[in-house]
Amino acid sequence: MISVTLFLLGLGFTASVLLAITAKVFYVYEDPLIEKVEESLLGANCGGCGYAGCGAAAKAVVAGEAKVEVCTAGGFEIAQNVALVMGQTVEEKEPEISGCGCTYGTQDSDLKYTYDGVPDCRAAVLLFGGSKECDIGCLGLGTCVRACPFDALSMGPNNLPLVDKEKCVACGICVEVCPKDIITLTSATKRILADQKTSECTAPCQRSCPAEIDIPEYIRQISAGNYHDAVTVIKEKNPFPLICGWICPAPCEVACRRNLIDQPVTINGLKKFVSTYDMENGLRDLPYIPDGSGKKIAVIGGGIEGLTAAYYLRRLGHSPTVLEATNKLGGILRNVISEDRLPREVLDWEIEGILEMGIEARTETQIGKDFSFESLFSENFDMILLTTGGWDSKQILGGKQFGDGPIPNTTLLLDFLYTAQDNKKQHSAKKVVIVGGGKAALKASQVCLDNGASDITVIYPFDKSEVLNNNMKLIESDNINYIFSAIPTKLRGNDNNLSEISIKTQYGDLVNIPLDYLIIGAGRLPEMMFNKEADNTWEATEILKVIKDEANLGLFAVSEVGRHSDFAGVVVAVGRGRKMARALQLKIDGEPIGPETDVITDEDLLQNIYQITDAENFKAARINSTPEYNLTEEEASQEAARCLNCGLICYSNNLNDRKIPASITYKEFDKV
Repeated sequence: MISVTLFLLGLGFTASVLLAITAKVFYVYEDPLIEKVEESLLGANCGGCGYAGCGAAAKAVVAGEAKVEVCTAGGFEIAQNVALVMGQTVEEKEPEISGCGCTYGTQDSDLKYTYDGVPDCRAAVLLFGGSKECDIGCLGLGTCVRACPFDALSMGPNNLPLVDKEKCVACGICVEVCPKDIITLTSATKRILADQKTSECTAPCQRSCPAEIDIPEYIRQISAGNYHDAVTVIKEKNPFPLICGWICPAPCEVACRRNLIDQPVTINGLKKFVSTYDMENGLRDLPYIPDGSGKKIAVIGGGIEGLTAAYYLRRLGHSPTVLEATNKLGGILRNVISEDRLPREVLDWEIEGILEMGIEARTETQIGKDFSFESLFSENFDMILLTTGGWDSKQILGGKQFGDGPIPNTTLLLDFLYTAQDNKKQHSAKKVVIVGGGKAALKASQVCLDNGASDITVIYPFDKSEVLNNNMKLIESDNINYIFSAIPTKLRGNDNNLSEISIKTQYGDLVNIPLDYLIIGAGRLPEMMFNKEADNTWEATEILKVIKDEANLGLFAVSEVGRHSDFAGVVVAVGRGRKMARALQLKIDGEPIGPETDVITDEDLLQNIYQITDAENFKAARINSTPEYNLTEEEASQEAARCLNCGLICYSNNLNDRKIPASITYKEFDKV
C-alpha cells in the first residue's frame, strides 16, 4: 500500500514537472491590451472590418495597423470604447454608404458578347474586360451582393446593385471585390473633396464643367419633379447655382451629346430654373456640417473664389472667416458685372446662404492696413488662405494695392515696374529674389541695383541656353546671381517679414535662399496657403498643386496644364475654390498636397461615342433660355426630358420612358 502511494505521488510529481516544462516551452504571451480592445469590440466576428474576426482586428489596432474605428458594424460607440482603451480620442464623422456608380445594366447596354461563364464579376472581367462595350460598366453578376456580410446589397431589376442604407455599415468589402471600381463608399464630404476620375462613369457635359457638377443626376431629379433635390446635387460642387444660371458661359452645353442629334439640352437654363424655384420658395436647407474641428482659417478675399473655399471649409467642419477689403462681399461680380446681367438680389441670396452656415465675414478690412499676418496668427488662426485676385481686383480698390501686395515684402513684377516708371524708390532691401519674368526680370534687377540691393538672385525655370537664344542679355554684376532650370516651391517668414524661399533645381535638389524682398514674374498671385509654424513663423504653399504636376510647375505658375480651365466665368473660380478646400484638408490631415491619381484631364482619351444613328425619333425642339428668361415648370419638364441620361458611352434610347433610376438618391445620402 505504501509503495503504491509513493508511486502515485511520484507519478503526480513527474506529471507536474512535465506540465510546468511544457507550459514554459509552449507559453504564448497574450497582451492584456489586446484582450481589452477585443472585449471592447462588437464580438460579432463578422469580418466586415477586413480582418479574420475581432481578435485579429484587436491585434491590428494595438500594432498600429488599424484605426480605433476599425469595427465598421459597431459604429461610433464601439469606436469610442476602443479609443478609451488605447488612450486616444475619436470624433464622430459623416457616415458613409456604398453606392453604385453605373447607370445602365447589361439589359440596356451594348454588349461585345454574351457571357455564359462563371457567374462572378472577377471571372468575367478576365475575358476582354467583361461583356459590356463600356469599359467601366457594372457587369451585373452580383459579386458584391454575395460578398456583403450584412445583406445590405441586392440586385435590382436593372441588373445593378441596390443599397439598403439601413443595413450598410460602410465596411468596404463590396468595394474590394468589385473589379470595375463601380462600387464605392461615398458621402457628401467625399464627393466634395473628390475630382472626376477616369475609372468613373461620367457624361460629356459633366466632364466639361469646371466645377464638375453631376449634371445628369440633377436633370434626373428635375425629370422626377424633385427641384430642391436637384439644387442639393448642384451645391455639392457649386455653392452658387443661381449666379451661374445667370452668367455661366455653359461649356457643358457645347459638350452635350444631343449635339449629335439636333441641339444641346438647355443645361444652364435648367440650373437657373431650379435655383430660382428655391429662392422664390425660400428653400435653403443647411447642408450637413460635422462637429467643429477646432481649426480657424482666415480667407483673405471675399470674391467668389474665397467664398467658395470658405463654404467647403465649413462643410468640412472648420471655422473660416472671410476678410474683404471693400464694404460688401462678392468681388468682381458685385463691382464689375452690371446689375441687369446679374441682379443683386440673386448675388445677395446666395452669399447670405453661405454666411448662414456659420461663416464670419469682415468687410472694409484690408491686409497691410487693417490686419497683418502677425495679427491674424495672434488671433489664433491656424491657417491663412490667400484669394485676392489680380489686376482686376486692384482696380476695384482704385489702385490702392499697387506696390507691395498681400504677402509681406512681396510684389508682382508688373507692379514693381509700374511704380519704377514714376521714379519712385521701391524699397531698401538688400537681399532680393526675382522669380521668372523674362527680359522684364532683367530690367527689375537693374532697378534693384540702383536702389542699393547688394544680393540679387534671378530664378528662371528654363536653362541658360534658352535665355540666350531669346536675345536676353544678362546683366554682368557681382551682385546678381542667376539660377537656371529651377522652380520655387515654398516661402517662409516670421510675423510680417519674408525670410526665405525654397527652390528645386533640375537635379531635384532643394535649396533655401534667404531674402528680404521678393518680386514675382506673374500677372497675379496664385492661391496660397500660409500655415502657422512654431515661434510665430509661417510657411506658404501654392495649394492648387492639387491639380498640377508638381514636378514641372513652380510656386507661382498659375496656369492649369491639362485641366478644364479654358472657360472664363465664375464657374472656374468655383472649381478652384473647392480645390483649395481640398488642399487645406490634406494639410490638416497631415497628407502631402498633390494631385489625385487617375483624375480626368483634357489630355485623356476616354471611351466615347461620336455618332448617333437612326435619330429621327430622338429629335425634339430645344427651349432656348436667355440669361434674363426663366423656364416655366412645363418648359423645364420638357427640356429635362430631352436629356439622354448619358453615361460614359451609354445613353437613353427611349425618350418616352423617363423614370428616375431605382438607385439611392442624393437626398437619401444626406439623410444617412
